[in-house]
Amino acid sequence: MDNLRVKDEVMSNEAGTPQGGVISPLLSNIALHGLETAVINQFSRDAVKVIRYADDFVITGKRLVDIKKAKEIVESFLATMKLNLSQSKTRIGNSMTPMEGDPTRKVGIDFLGYHFRNLATSKHRGVKSTKGVKQKFIQVSSPTKESTKRHFNAIKRKLKKLRNAPAAAVIKHLTPIISG
Repeated sequence: MDNLRVKDEVMSNEAGTPQGGVISPLLSNIALHGLETAVINQFSRDAVKVIRYADDFVITGKRLVDIKKAKEIVESFLATMKLNLSQSKTRIGNSMTPMEGDPTRKVGIDFLGYHFRNLATSKHRGVKSTKGVKQKFIQVSSPTKESTKRHFNAIKRKLKKLRNAPAAAVIKHLTPIISG
């Protein structure tokens, strides 16, 4: 149980865990244990893949109908725990072309601070699948615009604090930010 202090008054918080807390990823992994199995067992081999990190996950597949079915499976899995998907964070997209009906017309996906997308190329320049078959695309990943902006702003704030500091001190304070 967390205690919150508001103007010298202690209020008790009996529900939830703090976002970004040490225990939060562990609790997410416990709660969502079995999600991947629940989704993958409903499809033939390699029809969909589930990538999950704590409470963030991506479901990939070749056919839109499989993705929509996987979304329904996830929603029913979460409903058993009285949880639901965030409609503002949930998006069905394509890694190569904009989707019809997508108001953002965004290509690719953002996951854990990175943007992933595939670019069409010749079969000879493409990547190999896990089975060794050449694909007609290459996968490109880069930090999202939001992550880049946050990183830039963190450096900017630190530089403002160290405006008159010697170069050695600036380097010492910036190195952990830049190297992550």
